[in-house]
Amino acid sequence: MSENGELEKDRLELLRCDLAKRLEGFSSNAPAINVYELSSSRLARENFPVPEMLLLMLRNFLGWKWSGPREKVRWTVYGTFHGEPVAIELGKFGLTMLRSHALSKSKQRIEGQLKSAVNIVEKFIKPVLEQQVSSGNVTIGNHLSEFVSRYEFFRGQADKAFRLAERKAKEKPKGGNESPEGIISALMHGYSRSMKVQQEGFYHSVAMVDAYFSALEHRLNLLRAFTGAPLPEDGFKDFMSKNWNEKLDELLGANPSPAARKTLQGMREIKERIRNPFAHGGYENDKGALHVHIPSIGTIPGNITQFGKSARFSFIPVGANDHELNCAVFDDVDKLLCMAHLAGPYRLMEAGIDPSFDEESLLSYRDAISGGAEAMEEFIDHWNYMWELHTNMDY
Repeated sequence: MSENGELEKDRLELLRCDLAKRLEGFSSNAPAINVYELSSSRLARENFPVPEMLLLMLRNFLGWKWSGPREKVRWTVYGTFHGEPVAIELGKFGLTMLRSHALSKSKQRIEGQLKSAVNIVEKFIKPVLEQQVSSGNVTIGNHLSEFVSRYEFFRGQADKAFRLAERKAKEKPKGGNESPEGIISALMHGYSRSMKVQQEGFYHSVAMVDAYFSALEHRLNLLRAFTGAPLPEDGFKDFMSKNWNEKLDELLGANPSPAARKTLQGMREIKERIRNPFAHGGYENDKGALHVHIPSIGTIPGNITQFGKSARFSFIPVGANDHELNCAVFDDVDKLLCMAHLAGPYRLMEAGIDPSFDEESLLSYRDAISGGAEAMEEFIDHWNYMWELHTNMDY
């Protein structure tokens, strides 16, 4: 056995010794148990947020007998506590402890010891988790619909606010005092109402920009998997560490069309002008938020004449025209990500599939796309069938 193998064996033995101390009274020597003759109670979800940690600890490290899956139950592990039968099972409706009636007063103690022991296992497997991440043996939850819905909500709210502001600005003063002072007062009142609604439009539009960039980051991560392109060693971590601009370059290719370059430049300008200042406490990368002291002159913006492009140059930082232009750029980016070589990956992403980055999964996405539309739909149907099977535990 290699030196690394010996070290791993020693670590495992130390883990088992620590677990034996934390799980005093527990044993893997379980008699034949009929689970239907045992009392059952739910284990608190906040104490065991990852039920699989119990399976790993009791089955894999401590050698408890287990069974599964069965109807509405994914797995069950069997042991004893002070000689009395006890079992833990994960079913559709949660994590359950099954125990003999003699242990009716021991639930809290059993649960406390298990929780304490799981904490040791978590520390033990952290290096394994890091290794698996580096190798790309991970799955990312596909929450695209949630991200897009948030973006569309704020976009819709901003659209409404700016339309309402435009109507209020055009409203004629209603009857009343027709003196010059009265007319001016009515006009100023209408202007004030219009500005208030424009302010609301600005708030919603900034929230929309932030939501879009979040959705874009999520979308790029999903699309990278669905392209099916193999990842080099540490490729997953390298890709995830890139910013959205670098990820776009990788997905779109080295030589995008002039139209695509114009769209991407528009995205960068939105990032610099709106997203960064409002997402990072008002600070602008080009020093536009800084008021620099110049002797005998006073203060001037740190970005000098580029301040004319700053969101703070206008009384309403993001107005109706800005909002409309931003939406047009976002729409163009959306088109870039669902055309040409990204059409197939986009379809898999849009179908709600949770992508995995291991070599076998990447190959399956590539094969599904290369097989054409029919093969992709068959792949999507099968994935949805398996997802529903495991979610509902219809074994």
